Amino acid sequence: MIRAGALDEFGDKRTRQFWQAQYLLRAFGSSSEPKQGWLIAPADPARLPELPVVEPAPKERLHAETELFGFAVSGHPLELFDHVAWDTYCPVKRLGEFVGQTVSLCGLIVEQRVHHQITGEPMKFLTLADWTGIIETELFAQTYKTYGLATVRYPVLEVEARIEPFENGRGFSLRALAARNPRQR
Repeated sequence: MIRAGALDEFGDKRTRQFWQAQYLLRAFGSSSEPKQGWLIAPADPARLPELPVVEPAPKERLHAETELFGFAVSGHPLELFDHVAWDTYCPVKRLGEFVGQTVSLCGLIVEQRVHHQITGEPMKFLTLADWTGIIETELFAQTYKTYGLATVRYPVLEVEARIEPFENGRGFSLRALAARNPRQR
C-alpha cells in the first residue's frame, strides 16, 4: 500500500514510510509470529540516524500502483509506454477526418472481447486508448486469425484500420486490417 501511495497524505515520502514500517515490524513482531519479539529491544526510532532517502521515479511509482491496483493512480497509464513513437500515428480524436481511408493508429488495449460471427468463426472487439481519446475496433475472422496473437502479446497495439462511415452518415466504425507491436522511438 505504501508503494502505491495509499499513505502519501501522512507527510513522509514513500521510501521513508517503507523503512519506518520495516522498523515497526522488526521492533514489535508480525502477526504471523505471535509473541516472537526481539530479545533485546531495538533502539528508539527517534535516536536512529537519518539516512538519505531515494524516492522512486514517477514511472516506478506508476508500475507499483499498476501492480497493486491493476491501474495507474498518480499518472496517465500511457506514461508507462514512453518508448512508443506516439507522434507517428493518427490520433483517435482526428480519425473522423479520414473516413473512407486506411490509417495507422496506436493505443493501449483497455478492453477486449471475443465474439462469434454468424458463420461461427471467432472475431474480436478491441477498445484502444491513446493520449487523445478512446475508440473501439473490430478484427473480423480472417484478421483475427492472422493477428489475434498480437492482441494478447502487446499491451499497446499498432492497428492498421479502414475507417468506414455509418450508413446514416453520422459516425464511423474502425475495421482493423492488421495489428502488431508499435513503432519505437
